[in-house]
Amino acid sequence: MQGVRRVTMVIPSYWRPESQPDTEGIEPSLSGEEESLFDHPTPLNEQGTLPRLLDSLETLHDLPPRNAGIFTLVIIAVPTLSRIADQVLAKLEELIHPYRRRYDIRILHAHNLEHLKNELIAEGVSGGACELIGLNNYAAVRNMCSLASILNGSQLALFIDDDEVFIDPDFLREAQEFTGGEWDGRPVRAVAGYYLQPDTYRLDVSKTPAWRRPYWDNASAMNEAFDLIIGRAPRLKPTPFVFGGNMVVECDLLSRIPFDPLITRGEDIDFLINLRANGVTFWLDRELSIKHLPPRSSSPDWKKLREDARRFLYERKKLADHSDLDGLDRQALMPYPGLFLGPDLEERIIKTSLLLKQEYESASRHQEAPECDAIAALAEENPYARIDTKRWLVDLTERWQELTAAAAARGIPP
Repeated sequence: MQGVRRVTMVIPSYWRPESQPDTEGIEPSLSGEEESLFDHPTPLNEQGTLPRLLDSLETLHDLPPRNAGIFTLVIIAVPTLSRIADQVLAKLEELIHPYRRRYDIRILHAHNLEHLKNELIAEGVSGGACELIGLNNYAAVRNMCSLASILNGSQLALFIDDDEVFIDPDFLREAQEFTGGEWDGRPVRAVAGYYLQPDTYRLDVSKTPAWRRPYWDNASAMNEAFDLIIGRAPRLKPTPFVFGGNMVVECDLLSRIPFDPLITRGEDIDFLINLRANGVTFWLDRELSIKHLPPRSSSPDWKKLREDARRFLYERKKLADHSDLDGLDRQALMPYPGLFLGPDLEERIIKTSLLLKQEYESASRHQEAPECDAIAALAEENPYARIDTKRWLVDLTERWQELTAAAAARGIPP
């Protein structure tokens, strides 16, 4: 660890309207607004997982006292619909109230983000830069996590998700142990840990549904990658995958390189690709673990498959557009995510869509079958092939750097 550094722990917390009896999946919006797609947002009439995570902070050794001024918790309030933003903020204020005496906790939410946006525009920051302030998908939320640490003037951002619990007393020390130093003569500026799910890093492949197994067995591909990177020495190594809810990244790096808002799922690995495009290695520490206890996802299978299809079609194009750079080819990302970045990707999507459609039809869920046809059509059309991702990333990065330069160390807005 490189001396005492100011750390911001950022924790996004996702919320949806109150659940109703006998409903499944994402509920329709009364206002016609489409809900942002997140895996398992908590209904407002439930307590969710955030208090469990905050309770587990007591596990940590070396947690600075509240008045030390070097450790801040920022909760990112994420509503699936803009109309429930006030309710989400009130819910989070209620949940974190018992913890405020022990920890310096702030909330970044739709209203103070809008206040920040208006202030920056008044100061002459461009609309293109300010439009990156938002919470409408995973990448946008991660950018707001980065922005929170930049607003705080921190040196390190620690990305944690609210469906996790700390079990390693030395987690904070380990998270900061390598950043700012070197490993094998190479700088270490971004380090990922991994998830215990709940007691092993491996995924339970017995839970993989039959429609996924032939062409979309991502759990097996991930386990193969986990065995190579997490299961073997040395402790620190370059990684082709990262876990968005267990990362520590230097804030100077975050101020220069954004998460890509064109990606709606898998934003963590896409960020790894963005770092590689800028010559930065993402490392994985095989001793930096956190227990992952996600609730059941409320998102229907077809929506998750659709977002996966979009993600991998886009990421494959990004690799192709940057193929002249080291570490940005499919082989460098094998076995995961590389398995889903090959020339057979469209075939995998189409055949998996057909299998899911057959599953729906056999279960008499005929209203969902057309969604599978739409996913197959997406693969056949592949609109991402027309995107110049090099030009897009240059423009995105310029706007992001303008935003973060103006936001640096100005504090979390009231």
